[in-house]
Amino acid sequence: MDRMPTLESIRRLQLDAEATYLTFGPPPDVGQPALEVVETFGPYEAEYAAIHKGAAIFDMAFRGTVELTGKDRLDLLHRLTTQDVRSLPSGQARRGFLLDKAGHIQADVVVINLADRTLLDVDLADAPAVAQAVERMVFSEDVQVRDASADFVHLGLLGPAAPKLLHHVTGQQPAAIEPAAAWLIDHRGATLVIHRRDEAGPLGLHVLTPTAIAADVYAALTEAVGGLNPDPAPGIVPGAEGQPKRTILGRGIGWMAYNTARIEAGSPLFHVDFGPDSLPHETAILPQAVSFTKGCYLGQEIVARMQSLGHPKRLLVGLRLPDDRLPIAGSQILTADSQVVGGVTSSTLSPLLGQTAIALAVVKWGRHTPGTTLRVAAEGAIVDARVVPPGQWR
Repeated sequence: MDRMPTLESIRRLQLDAEATYLTFGPPPDVGQPALEVVETFGPYEAEYAAIHKGAAIFDMAFRGTVELTGKDRLDLLHRLTTQDVRSLPSGQARRGFLLDKAGHIQADVVVINLADRTLLDVDLADAPAVAQAVERMVFSEDVQVRDASADFVHLGLLGPAAPKLLHHVTGQQPAAIEPAAAWLIDHRGATLVIHRRDEAGPLGLHVLTPTAIAADVYAALTEAVGGLNPDPAPGIVPGAEGQPKRTILGRGIGWMAYNTARIEAGSPLFHVDFGPDSLPHETAILPQAVSFTKGCYLGQEIVARMQSLGHPKRLLVGLRLPDDRLPIAGSQILTADSQVVGGVTSSTLSPLLGQTAIALAVVKWGRHTPGTTLRVAAEGAIVDARVVPPGQWR
């Protein structure tokens, strides 16, 4: 399916709302356009507030989709991923990793199991390789695999009013939205796939929207909150003359607000905070993504050995700084005697902490203990930073 008309329609709505963009991910192949995501629509503080108080609409252009069909699809995924998916019921989602034989993470996947198919929500750049890796393992099994990224536009609805916004646009809502729930909504002759993932802190819904209706769905969501960049006045406001009626408190958001919220929540991101050189034990999300009660999978021997006999050489941690001096990704982390023991992977000023700087960072084992004081370069100075578990900043 040609996604370009849909993406262009969505981009026009964004540009009309004064969106600015940033380049996301690694440099593209020669001749391929760089992936761009919305950076902000202007009032960053209002975007951040929408995540915590209303409904934030986020065009997740960096997400892709792999589709598996056939009766053996869960058995195959069970043998390939770190997660127990053989027992995954229809209407549920679980996060897991695909590893290489040395135990390094090759992809971070959310497995969404539906009655007739299973979808993998992955980084867009990883989708072709994930589809190929899964397909290579199909022998006599009844499994069909394809990169279905062109079939969907991923929209994030983040915040406590997200279910209300989705219900307003589609007229449908499940009785309860439990963590990791997944469900379908038939809308305008197509089927939306929704799964709950709270990576930004408050309740979050990932809406895998069929490309054919994605521009219309995006416009309807936008209209319900009075526009991607509406009047910042709180509450429900009537439509002023010539302005859309705002029925739900919310707005469009960009990467800046999303990134702040997900760092505050302690949610590391593949290709940002960990990557293909990382082992599962280094990510700080081992309980979410790895099952130690399932059978064999590629790389399991390394994972099991580390779990039973040792520990990783490094670990993802949180760093809380004393003020608003902000280290950038790649900044070295030092001991008191200037030994390099790690590096910052992402950072932000935390509104929840009065604009104090916080960061996710990878540090050597032994320097990972909460309460440890390390030093980091930030805005031309070397600043003390306290180690905390990711997301536990106080």
